[in-house]
Amino acid sequence: MIGKKNKTNKECAQIAIAAAIVGGNAAGTAQAMNATLTSEEMGRAQAYLQSGKPVRGK
Repeated sequence: MIGKKNKTNKECAQIAIAAAIVGGNAAGTAQAMNATLTSEEMGRAQAYLQSGKPVRGK
């Protein structure tokens, strides 16, 4: 996998939030999430968001 970068849990959470904003509704959000995150990354994003850690910044 040349050029593939492993995403951190925080990056997965940030992508999930962006997908929710861009998606506009449940179907659009699901489509955006499926296009950008693997199911494993979605799980990591969910766990990160539930932890209450901040998702902004570096």
